[in-house]
Amino acid sequence: MNTKRFLAGLAATLVAVGLAGCSASSSDVAGVPAVDSMAGGEFASAADASVEQGSGLLDGNREAVQSESRSIIRSASLALTVKSVRAAADDVAEVAKRLDGSVSSQSISGDGGAATTGEVSLRVPAERLDEAVLELSKLGDVTSDSRSADDVTETHVDLAARVAALESSVKRLTDLMAGAATTSELIEAESALSARQQELDGLKAQLESLEGQVSQASIWVSLSEQSPLPGGGPTSFWDALKAGVASIGSFFVGAFVGLGFALPWLALLAIVAVAVLIPLRRRRRRARIADTPEKPLSADPAESVAEDPTS
Repeated sequence: MNTKRFLAGLAATLVAVGLAGCSASSSDVAGVPAVDSMAGGEFASAADASVEQGSGLLDGNREAVQSESRSIIRSASLALTVKSVRAAADDVAEVAKRLDGSVSSQSISGDGGAATTGEVSLRVPAERLDEAVLELSKLGDVTSDSRSADDVTETHVDLAARVAALESSVKRLTDLMAGAATTSELIEAESALSARQQELDGLKAQLESLEGQVSQASIWVSLSEQSPLPGGGPTSFWDALKAGVASIGSFFVGAFVGLGFALPWLALLAIVAVAVLIPLRRRRRRARIADTPEKPLSADPAESVAEDPTS
């Protein structure tokens, strides 16, 4: 009897141990927590933790990165007086090509033989900016020359840190998706991964744009043709003839504009003149009548009668 009880107790113990083992194994499958433990956005929390860890590591090296190299956006602006704007624009493009650069935009105004002006924008490697300005200065007479340098090292380092942290977050979420045990876990991970990936793509675009501005310097070249006249003006006989014809129209336009401006004043002066002259003329007339002596009566009655208009 005792032997049966002992065997029954041993069997119950083995069953209990087996159930406990099964329960423990079901709580963690392939190293991924069960659904209950992943509830409440643990995928996003794990990704955020990796973001903070990556940011912390890069923040620790921030000063070292800034001390090793500076990120500087360089640019220059140049104004030239040349003999021919069109020819000078071609020369500017040739200088950019020779220095491993390119022309970003070009604009030339003017027609025929008339004086023209032009604007050319080009980009060259930042380390060759001074060389480019020197070469461009040889194309004409320099009337203005300005250069600038904007230090964007801090912005560059911050963008690089955020990109690295988000890349770590995306990798972490990808690993979690691979070990997802249920559909709900997979959907949650995909949602978090999509948001992280979108933010990462935007930051990468900003970083690439900033690095492009740092590596390539911008130069704006303003071109204008020089007039043979000391004070400036037409550059040829036909230009002068066109300017003369245009001046006729400008004269009449200016005359009509001046007349329109003067008419209100002329009307006001006329009113003032009338208000002053009319009383003055009346006063003078009265004074003249008062100063005229009366003609004395003649002693001859006949003469008096003849002179009397009423008789």
